Amino acid sequence: MRQRGRPSAAKLAVVVPGEFGKRAEPPEFLTERQAEIWRETTASEPIDFFASAAQRGLLADYCRHRQAAEDVSAIIDTFKPEWLKNGEGVKRYQILLRIRETETTAAMRMARSLRLTNQSRYVPHAAARAGLNAARGPKPWEV
Repeated sequence: MRQRGRPSAAKLAVVVPGEFGKRAEPPEFLTERQAEIWRETTASEPIDFFASAAQRGLLADYCRHRQAAEDVSAIIDTFKPEWLKNGEGVKRYQILLRIRETETTAAMRMARSLRLTNQSRYVPHAAARAGLNAARGPKPWEV
């Protein structure tokens, strides 16, 4: 027979022992920076978000592309303006920019496939409604 009324505080305070899941650990083949990107990405999602092997494979590729883009950006940042005065320097600079664009685009595609971006999480009509709500400004009680 069911007990009537609200559950008691003692009944609600029961702690269930055990683990409730762990975040996916980075594979051993990733570099230290790639593993760091992995941990940053998994920390911002629910524990079971990367549950399948396919998602973890895509996440590994995402980490590789992100690190490659960072490495190329570091090279571009050290590029001196006087090197652009000759044709060879301009060619090298354009190649580096093209490589960075390729890696950034690939990382963006991986992020969309993994549903890490806000755009990939909304269906079009929900995104439109969220945009309209944001455009209205703060509510009177938030001012």
